[in-house]
Amino acid sequence: MEQPEMGPARPKARPSLWKRLIRWSGNYKWPIIILLWIVAIILGYVGHSRYFAEIGESPSIAERLYRTIQLFSLETTISGTAGWELQVARYMMPILAVYTGIQALASIFREQFQLLRLRFLKDHIIICGLGRKGLLLSREFREQGERVVVIEQDGNNSTLELCKENGSTVLVGNAVDKELLRNVRVHRAKYIISVCGNDGINAEVAVRARELTRDRKGRAFSCLVHITDIRLSRLLRERELGMGGHTFRLEFFNVFESGARVLLDEYPPFDTVDSDTSSRPHLVVVGVGRMGERVVVNATRNWRDSGGAHGKRLCITLVDKEAEKIKESLYIRYPQMEMTCDLTAEQTEIESTDFEKASFLFDSQGHSDVSIIYICLDDDSNALGAGLTLHQRTRNLNIPIVVRMTRDAGLAKLLGVDGDELKEFTNLHAFGLLDRTCTLDLLLGCTYEIMARTIHENYVLKEMEKGFTTEMNPSLVPWKELPENLKESNRSQAKHIRFKLEAIGYGVTITNDWDAQPVEFSPAEVELMAKMEHERFIEERFREGWKYDITKNLKKKTSPTLIPWSELPEEEREKDRDAVRGISQLLAKACFQVYRL
Repeated sequence: MEQPEMGPARPKARPSLWKRLIRWSGNYKWPIIILLWIVAIILGYVGHSRYFAEIGESPSIAERLYRTIQLFSLETTISGTAGWELQVARYMMPILAVYTGIQALASIFREQFQLLRLRFLKDHIIICGLGRKGLLLSREFREQGERVVVIEQDGNNSTLELCKENGSTVLVGNAVDKELLRNVRVHRAKYIISVCGNDGINAEVAVRARELTRDRKGRAFSCLVHITDIRLSRLLRERELGMGGHTFRLEFFNVFESGARVLLDEYPPFDTVDSDTSSRPHLVVVGVGRMGERVVVNATRNWRDSGGAHGKRLCITLVDKEAEKIKESLYIRYPQMEMTCDLTAEQTEIESTDFEKASFLFDSQGHSDVSIIYICLDDDSNALGAGLTLHQRTRNLNIPIVVRMTRDAGLAKLLGVDGDELKEFTNLHAFGLLDRTCTLDLLLGCTYEIMARTIHENYVLKEMEKGFTTEMNPSLVPWKELPENLKESNRSQAKHIRFKLEAIGYGVTITNDWDAQPVEFSPAEVELMAKMEHERFIEERFREGWKYDITKNLKKKTSPTLIPWSELPEEEREKDRDAVRGISQLLAKACFQVYRL
């Protein structure tokens, strides 16, 4: 596939000082208005007092206040010279009266004004559900300068005002209501993100969004749906590839799955680059629930992929009230885990005296070979309590203890305070799950993004092997520097993979088999998929307004490769063949497996 020439990528600019000032004034609008009224009344009263003193009159306080109030309607007549206080007040008060009236009407008819504003919105972000995830995402998008519309069903939600303060437009209603989704211009939005507390509602939002964007043209519309149940989330990912038309892209995500990956990146249990250590790593996972299980699976997979210290087996202790069942389930669902990792089940209640003794950290001689402890309990108080308990037992062993918390706030801040009084807790770390996972990079780095990034990296590698440089082909840059239109082209190519595979009799499924061998396609299968990729590419370019010409011109949107496959030069055909030969390996990176239908 040809990559058009492009200029250097421009990073998103931080909002200007003027925009930040406008946002601040909007957040404190009514206190500012009240303060200005007080100033205006004081100036009017002082101005009238000085004016009457100059003309030799001494009216009562009530008379001076009455004359000041008359300034609102410009009814006051002043003969002679008025001081600057009165001059400022006589113009300030009518302006304030008009402005206050407008703001009052805006507050009364806020919803109607919002719907009117929405008629002109385009490429905005729609967030359904204003829980902790929704609030963090709205704040993150607003900080990036994006226009955000939030739909929340509970009109008494305490976070509604916080969301309005960050500049988001907030509507109270049911996110699955098609009429409401039409009103928020879903067919013109860039993303819709559903993070309601119910998996069924989130899925229904995706169905409604798909129905309303069938006739959309231009850039693809992304629908990101949070699924709380990890197993259901993994099963639904099979529906991501190829679902919808060219302009609808569905992706499922789970904060526990994402959080486990980030946790292991920030607090790695071993060195994945040089795992040739004298002893094997020993991990302790306390609370093997939704996130704890993913920590165990991902750590084992990372150890295996890194070479496993030349055959050494990873050791993981599972501390949970149902540890035995969890161990058995993991070995059944992940066959390669038993060949890579020794799981030890420590079945105990976190509140029990057995847990306080923490004998699972030591051998019969009282020695400990534990490398790191991950505490993945759902309740923040219990998690912090468990962390402090194990810290007391390992005070002199220098074992890192990472405590999964909901946010980097509240109890988590206790572990991040600097000072001599907390030096003894230097090995105790808080990991705020939502703060780490509700970010743009992680949220938008789902299946399509992983595959699109790999497609681009493979393209760059192949072109550089042929001797091309960034001067000769400016698109040979890292993914982060690639312009958005080229990233979108790679995402479209990733979405089209399932259609190509179905055309040659293959399907795609999610897999837990780490040893699954990639499928080698026959020359005829490669040729057919390469032709389909070229036709997809041509259709994409024509939709974007490109035309055929013997010379390539980015500004005029012309290219010599917008011709039928039969007329395409062999060098260009080979680019498409290279792109489809590695489809099986590409899908494996996103935990998919190709199989014969």
